[in-house]
Amino acid sequence: MRNAVLTSKVEGSTTIISIVPEGTSVKEGDLVCELDSSLLSDRETQQEILAAKAETAYNQGREDLLIQEILNKSETEAADLRLVLAEIDLEKFELGDLVQQKDELQNQKKLAEVNLSRAQESYDYVKRLARNGYRTQNDLESERIAVETQVIAMKLVEGQIKVLKDYTENRTLVELRAKVDECKREIQRTESRTRSALIQKKDELHARKLTYEVEHNKHERLQAQIKACKIFATQDGQVVYANTRDGRSSEQVLIEVGSAVRERQPIINLPDLDQMKVNAKIHESRISMVRPGMTAVIRVDAYSDETFHGRVDSVASVPSSTGGFSSNIKEYDAVIKIMDESDKVNKLRPGLTASTEILVERREDVLQIPLQANVTIGSKQFVFVVIGKQVEARAIKVGKTNANFIEILEGLVDGDEVVMNPHSRFQKEISDLEEAQAKEQAKEAPKSPDVVPLSSPAAVTNELAAVKPGEGNPAGGPGGRRRRSGGEDGAAGGPAGEGRPQGGFDPEARFTQMDKDHDGKVTKDEADERIAQNFERFDTDSDGSVTKEEFLAAIAKFRGNGGRPRPPAADGGN
Repeated sequence: MRNAVLTSKVEGSTTIISIVPEGTSVKEGDLVCELDSSLLSDRETQQEILAAKAETAYNQGREDLLIQEILNKSETEAADLRLVLAEIDLEKFELGDLVQQKDELQNQKKLAEVNLSRAQESYDYVKRLARNGYRTQNDLESERIAVETQVIAMKLVEGQIKVLKDYTENRTLVELRAKVDECKREIQRTESRTRSALIQKKDELHARKLTYEVEHNKHERLQAQIKACKIFATQDGQVVYANTRDGRSSEQVLIEVGSAVRERQPIINLPDLDQMKVNAKIHESRISMVRPGMTAVIRVDAYSDETFHGRVDSVASVPSSTGGFSSNIKEYDAVIKIMDESDKVNKLRPGLTASTEILVERREDVLQIPLQANVTIGSKQFVFVVIGKQVEARAIKVGKTNANFIEILEGLVDGDEVVMNPHSRFQKEISDLEEAQAKEQAKEAPKSPDVVPLSSPAAVTNELAAVKPGEGNPAGGPGGRRRRSGGEDGAAGGPAGEGRPQGGFDPEARFTQMDKDHDGKVTKDEADERIAQNFERFDTDSDGSVTKEEFLAAIAKFRGNGGRPRPPAADGGN
């Protein structure tokens, strides 16, 4: 039930260099297998160098990013400072220098006007004095020159005012405003340039980080691979080599020192021998009878004198794939957990062959006869009863069945003696019963088109043997007494409600087998090949399906017509 599978976790292929002997009992954590790690060790050393280089480049990238961030901050602050200074220069000129220059020139103009006025007044005064002879002509000329000098000074100041107003003011304002705009654009260029440089450094750092992570992960993976070359037991158990057949070829995969193993290939199985199970397969005709929790009796070939007890642990919901020539056989996997004490369970070993009987129902005080004594004719069951020296056919009503016996509900009483295998000596009587049964069912069934006749089962050559008290033989020996006892229906027996004699064709069992969805009808898709070929002859009411009554009536008519082809056997054979 607890089976740990130890597999190779080394990538690719490697070689087993040591393994504990098969059958060794180990504890959890014990070293059980070691794989060759020499090539991995060489690769791990080279990868360690690459990982160290990648780590150095990654650290350098982080420093470069930090430097770029500081440089961007410096360039941005410098650009902002230039803009502030340009704006201050513009404001200083507009509100300071320009006003000051204008005021200074205006003051110079006023001063020149005053000086000119004074010089003119002095000239006029000297001129009057010169006409009266009080001043000389030289004094008059000096005063005239003084007036001319003040006129020139006046014109010079007016020219400076005109230049300042018409040229210097406009030019300086345009220049300073353009400088402010240029500083603003410089800030945008600086932001774009620093942002681009920062993104580039970040991308370089990201690439170096990825390279470092890749190389580092490779290094760690190689270390993990080297570590995985030593396989330890994950639980207590017994070492069993996983010698299996390779699914990709017909060669046997052997586990031994020197063998090559691939990744995920099972190497060792560690079963917990204290908890064992049986992997069983159940035929589709029995699967409806089996449920988890049912008890089971287990017999192991290696311990034929002991009986083990189990419980159905799980039943698969889908059939297992058998493949090959048996692809038409549907079997379902079931797990039966062995419930005996540990000392008894520990005797078992994985891989042993076992047969299992699952107790699906227990019936107390059952009147039963061997399966070989039952004869199915149409929809009825018959037995041949020994009365003194005479033998008579008697109709019976049957109930449950198992591998050896069938339950009798009506028609027999305790102490009656029945004939085993009546087909061997009473073929004529059986044929008469088949004909009578066919006529009876033909009266009850609706009219149907002509059908292909099928013959009754072929006679067998076993000798007649009357069943004597105490001589029951469930295996179909010379005779068997109908007995009353507590009986149990095992999974190895027939399905519940079916009474299938081993010597003949059982129509009811065949119908139940074909009715896969258990709806009481068989469609053409559900019918087997031979029935499907004559489906229209069975489907007397042409509704697309065959009921059990239609099927039994058709089979009875086939047998009554005395045709030669035999009906298909209940297991799908001829």
